[in-house]
Amino acid sequence: MKLLKRILAAAALLCLLLYLSPAAFADNEDLYKNKTWDQVIEEFFQRYDVDEDGISLGYYNMVTGEEHYFNGDQYMVAGSMFKVPLNMCFTEKIHNGEMDWDTKIGSISYKTLLHDTIVHSSNDYAKILWQELGNGKYRTYREIIAPYMGEDPATVDEKYYENNFFTARQMIYCLRMLAGEPERFPGLIEAMQKAEPDEYFRRSEDRFDIAHKYGFLNTEYHLYMDDCAIAYTDDPIVFVMFTDNIERAYEVMAEYCTLMCDYTQYNTSLRLEAEALAKEAAATPAPAIELVQPSASPEGNVPGSGGGIGAILAVAGVIAALLLAVCAALRSGKRKNVRPGWAIAAAGLAAAAMLLSLVGVNAGTLVARAEGDPAAAATEFMDALMAGDYATAYSHMAGYSGLGLENAPADAVGQKMYDALRESYAYELTGDCTVDKLEARQQLSFTYLDLTAMEEQVQEETLEQLKGIVQSRPKSQLYDENDNYLPEVAQEAYAAAVSAVLESAEEYYTTVGILLELEYSDEQWRVVPSPQLLKAVSGGTY
Repeated sequence: MKLLKRILAAAALLCLLLYLSPAAFADNEDLYKNKTWDQVIEEFFQRYDVDEDGISLGYYNMVTGEEHYFNGDQYMVAGSMFKVPLNMCFTEKIHNGEMDWDTKIGSISYKTLLHDTIVHSSNDYAKILWQELGNGKYRTYREIIAPYMGEDPATVDEKYYENNFFTARQMIYCLRMLAGEPERFPGLIEAMQKAEPDEYFRRSEDRFDIAHKYGFLNTEYHLYMDDCAIAYTDDPIVFVMFTDNIERAYEVMAEYCTLMCDYTQYNTSLRLEAEALAKEAAATPAPAIELVQPSASPEGNVPGSGGGIGAILAVAGVIAALLLAVCAALRSGKRKNVRPGWAIAAAGLAAAAMLLSLVGVNAGTLVARAEGDPAAAATEFMDALMAGDYATAYSHMAGYSGLGLENAPADAVGQKMYDALRESYAYELTGDCTVDKLEARQQLSFTYLDLTAMEEQVQEETLEQLKGIVQSRPKSQLYDENDNYLPEVAQEAYAAAVSAVLESAEEYYTTVGILLELEYSDEQWRVVPSPQLLKAVSGGTY
């Protein structure tokens, strides 16, 4: 939280500047360092002078859950991309046993229809399929494929039914389903891997296996070119581009594909490095519950090796001691009326204790068995964090007594940003929790307001607010005797800028994948906060 306050203080000071220094352009070898997806796309648009009204983009990382859009909810002409959800309907029927590859539709086997609609993009064969699906009615066909696009056919925007329109968000949902459950849609990805291997997204990208479905439509006044794809980078991704009258569209599409692959590879390397560092930092010994073996003597007396001779001699010694104890007990019984049975029993118990001690020394202490469900502990921790119940959240942490989140900023502007950050939190556990003895790992997707990404916009908006104040007020209300801005003027401009930017706070929401690590201590599973988690809950300021 101290870092958050520093960010806010620095931004407040920046509003006193009369101009912003021009940002240095990153060279070609450093396109992604310290940059958000939005910044990468903005520079991409600048390089190609892209008309932003004529383009729509989507991106999703299948491993981390990172998701981004540009004009993501703007309906665009989909071209032949509609053939992906169309064929998902039929391939799922094959998976469910409702039909097979030789099933005839309009006198043509579905195997041929799939191949020709995806690989060769046959519109005639596609019409056979959608008419079969919708009983000849276009709206019915669109209603049937709506769930594959993440939409309820009863509540989806009516624009969806007007023509062959989709949004980038709908196509990303469709591709996520296909990439996440390929066995549910047999043969479809394989067909997409064969389609136009040297055009559209695949025009210049040959490092990774890519399954795509392009779209092309040229009318009197418009050239629509689209593509959607699954790229099998180290972290597989799905992405889409719609264009409408974009100049150099082929180059733009090819560059976008390479850009998304490189962006993913760069961030994957950072994620793996961060996870390795977090694992190393979180590795703490637990001597009380580890299996402790005796150290080796100079003669190599370790269990399972030469130490076995020592163990045999020790056992022989125990037996000899037992025999001597029995003899002594019998003699003592004759002299002092000690009962032989009790004496023998006592000697036997003593020998057994010695024997168990010997076994314990050679075998080591027992490993404690973890109880409870680490995934449930992770859920309780995250739920408490979401609800602002920090006492409960911190009780589930190992090695940390707090995260500073309970200390809200004292000033009004800081409080507003703090509240917006808290409101942005959302999470979802992804995948199964893996347990290794007293350690566990749970992958989750976490959404937060990226304060660092918002900072530049706040600076620009502060200058705009200052301009408006300067133009509307007399000089005496703006400057001190040294012609410097009055502090209250700067504070007013900054506060107004923060409020203005926060009106569109969702534009700065970032979703990242976090590997949540847990350790078993004090008879419960506890979360070990990682740098990834600390960065996310602090809005990127950690």
